[in-house]
Amino acid sequence: MSPIRKFLALALLALAIPLFAADDDRFELKFGRDLPFRGGRVTIEHGFGPLVVRTHAGNDVQVRATIRSSDDEFGKQIRIVTSAEAGGVTVRTEYPQTRGFSPRNLSYSVDMSVMIPANAPLTARNLFGNIDVRGLQTASTIENKQGSIQFADGRGAHTIGNAFGAVKVEGNQGNLTVTNTNGSVDVRNVDGVLNVANRFGSVDVADVKNATTIVNANGSIAAMDIGGSLKATNAFGNIKASTITGSADVTTSNAQVQLSNVSGAAVVRNSFGAVVVETVRGNLTVDGQNSKVEVSDIGGDAKIDTAFGGVTVKDVTGRATITSANGNIVASDIGGTLDAEARFGTVQAERIRGGTKIKSANGGVTLTDLSSGAQVTATFGPVFVDRVTGPIAIANANGSISVAGLRSKGCQPLALTTSFSSIKVTLPAESGYDVNARTSFGRINSDLPVKTRTFAESALVGTIGSGGCRLDLVNANGNITIGKE
Repeated sequence: MSPIRKFLALALLALAIPLFAADDDRFELKFGRDLPFRGGRVTIEHGFGPLVVRTHAGNDVQVRATIRSSDDEFGKQIRIVTSAEAGGVTVRTEYPQTRGFSPRNLSYSVDMSVMIPANAPLTARNLFGNIDVRGLQTASTIENKQGSIQFADGRGAHTIGNAFGAVKVEGNQGNLTVTNTNGSVDVRNVDGVLNVANRFGSVDVADVKNATTIVNANGSIAAMDIGGSLKATNAFGNIKASTITGSADVTTSNAQVQLSNVSGAAVVRNSFGAVVVETVRGNLTVDGQNSKVEVSDIGGDAKIDTAFGGVTVKDVTGRATITSANGNIVASDIGGTLDAEARFGTVQAERIRGGTKIKSANGGVTLTDLSSGAQVTATFGPVFVDRVTGPIAIANANGSISVAGLRSKGCQPLALTTSFSSIKVTLPAESGYDVNARTSFGRINSDLPVKTRTFAESALVGTIGSGGCRLDLVNANGNITIGKE
């Protein structure tokens, strides 16, 4: 908020305080009027006091008010102006100018209660004071400047707007639009489309049976039990959403995101804050520029991209695509393929049922219990592979390679390459491989008998067992070891 805006807000609030003070009231006047409603709209223009609106089964508008003032002459000049015409009923409060009265000693207010027909459209505005509306059965517009708004038991499309004060809605059968600037928004039990916009204050929404859109700038967002899709956008505030029947689209910039139990697809965007997603039945996409990401129980595919933060992904039915520039990656229980890339961080993956493709620039790689082979490209860091079914291809530049627990009953081809470290592969005792192993500065050792065609300290070409399966081991500056299980 700008300094000027803060000053104006504080000045208005400071002005409002004596206006509502009643301890020193010396003037009090009761007002009552019943107006016939012949159609059109009921319009209430109020200021400086609470406004209560209720509905009834009759065809008239009943206005009841109490005028109070600390100054007798000032109080006598306060007017409640009403009119009933073919276009509707109008109720308006008018106040005299405060010139000539001492602001330090002057206080005044009008407490107003209006009963309107249930089928009458309503426009109600207040300047300084709370608004309480219940039982509207058709479209309405409710606006306030300085005070809270309470709305309940509505039917039809309604628009509610506030500037400085909380908004609370409990029950509406129809579409609802709520706008606030400097106060919290709390909405419950809406059977229609919901749109909420706020700037400085929390937004809490629950039990909405249709599509919901929430926009906030500087306050948290909570959305629970949404019957349709959810779109939530924030700038400086956490977002927590759960039990979404449709899809979810969540965006924030400098806060945390917690999303769970989404029946459709989900998209999450964040810049500076952690992202936690649990139980999405459709596909999931997470774009976190500087976010730690934790994802679990995804019914479709998962695509995760972050720049500064670790990524943990588990229980994905489809394929998983993970990119982290500066953080570790942990993936487990992936039903489809895994494609993971890390620049500065380790990669760990286990129980991957599809193919596995890993790129790691500056961190180690550990792969365990893979069902469809592995392809690894690494630069600086060791690569450990254990209990893998299918072909394995590892190209490392400056790190060791270790492969064990081969599980294929038939041929399981291996192609392992590194430059400045060791290579060790452990083979089943009854393996059949065509061996092509060489190193520039290092030794080659085999615990399994090899029928050699070429044998030297730095080169080994031959056959293990009956041969027939490819075993390529290439090193530049390190030993090569062929072990036996």
